[in-house]
Amino acid sequence: ELQEKLQDSKANRVLIGACMPYVYTEKLQELGEAVGLHPALMDVVDIRTTVFPGRNGDKEQAGRDIRSTIAMGIGTLKGTDPLPVPTTPIIQKALVMGGGIAGMTAALAIADHGFEVGLVEQAEELGGNVRLLHRTLEGYSPQDLLENTISRVEKHPHIHVYKKARVIHSQGRVGRFITTIEKAEGAGETLEHGVAVLATGAHEAKTESYSYGKSEAIVTQHELEQKLEDGTMNPANLGVVAMIQCVDSREEPRNYCSRICCASALKNALYLKEQNPEIQVYIFYRDIMAYGFMETYYTRARQAGVLFIQYEVSEKPQVTVENGRPRISAIDPILGREIVLHPDLLVLSTGIVAGDQKKLALVPSTGVIPGDHKKLADMFGVEVDNDGFFQEAESKWRPVDFMKEGIFMCGIAHSPSSITESIAQAEAAAQRALRILSSERLAAGGVVAEVRHSLCSLCEQCIAACPYGARWYDEDTDKIVVDVLMCQGCGSCAAVCPNSASVLLGYRDQQMFEVIDDALEGAF
Repeated sequence: ELQEKLQDSKANRVLIGACMPYVYTEKLQELGEAVGLHPALMDVVDIRTTVFPGRNGDKEQAGRDIRSTIAMGIGTLKGTDPLPVPTTPIIQKALVMGGGIAGMTAALAIADHGFEVGLVEQAEELGGNVRLLHRTLEGYSPQDLLENTISRVEKHPHIHVYKKARVIHSQGRVGRFITTIEKAEGAGETLEHGVAVLATGAHEAKTESYSYGKSEAIVTQHELEQKLEDGTMNPANLGVVAMIQCVDSREEPRNYCSRICCASALKNALYLKEQNPEIQVYIFYRDIMAYGFMETYYTRARQAGVLFIQYEVSEKPQVTVENGRPRISAIDPILGREIVLHPDLLVLSTGIVAGDQKKLALVPSTGVIPGDHKKLADMFGVEVDNDGFFQEAESKWRPVDFMKEGIFMCGIAHSPSSITESIAQAEAAAQRALRILSSERLAAGGVVAEVRHSLCSLCEQCIAACPYGARWYDEDTDKIVVDVLMCQGCGSCAAVCPNSASVLLGYRDQQMFEVIDDALEGAF
């Protein structure tokens, strides 16, 4: 009926009083195509929700609220002048930093869609932390997955691998980045790309707690796994094994849970019991993080005879070394008294670290020193959190995006996670990148900022106020420039501009004054 009325009339604006405006987006587009109206000239205002004061009983007040809402909608539409949506050309290539399982998965997911990918890895070989893992909690071999993934990457016609290389400079914005990498021989190479994926990983933390380094019988979880794999440690020769969880974790200055430490402890404890059922395994813990289906393996460990002893931060286990063998004293909360162990082996779960190099670990088995996430973040204009991991734009709605458009993250560079979680996150980051790469030109959002250069005094307050880094001073033109793809239309620049030189397209001053007048007329 509405379509028929519009075709028979000369109306050039449509305002619908209904509920939940976002429900009608697709319908309005269909209506616009049918009657030849631009979608910006049609709008829906909400007159049904209970947020209006007086809706519960006061019909007169409710009527005034509805009339005021409709009047404001009319005022907005009257001043609307639909303009062409700005677009920007896209370099349909991607750059992935980090050749671990997350970086390789992201690179493959993008390259399989036919786009060129540059994969930069600082180490001599691809693989990252998965090279240190030889079994999963479920009993699978990460090395089989790693070998298959590396083979696919190195044989893929659209992936160009740069080993023993590092990023030394990057500039640009979504659709066109220019990044310089330095290769092992000292030569530099400049890469142009439309998107970037940061998958630079993290590492097992080093520690000096619990007498680590004072005895060969005190190792970390990674070191234990490596020793079991290369045969330098035989479970048949072990009688008592103790593990301590949350080493230097969940307290300052590293006040976060690394999530995978409990899984590693359960994995290694179950493996030891399988190889030698006579081994006594004790795990000192604060909280066992056996989330999801991992609870099954926690139950299996208890059924296998692994003893779990909880401790409080104020009463941590005390470890000394006597004749080259660790001695552990701790309070058993069930017995209510002190117990003393003399294990053949003490295994420490030290957690995952990333960010500032002063806080990062040297992995003894490989000698790999992790890169500085903060330096890389500064190069690309993105953020890291207080713990040195990359900071996502929003944990629920944009978990692999940065605030800066066109740059994404995945793997344990974002946060400690399992292999399965890292792969899922890498595929999500690739999907977000493909959203941009799949078009030769990328359209900006419906509401973006612009600069009235005749009024602009170049005070640069708008640059400081922009939370998305979408504005900068162009020295060549002596003007403030807006990146329409990065601009999210928040209006911060317009709010701080003293000259009204910064404005949002579709929100002219006179238009907003009319909306305010309509609202006040309804109120009084």
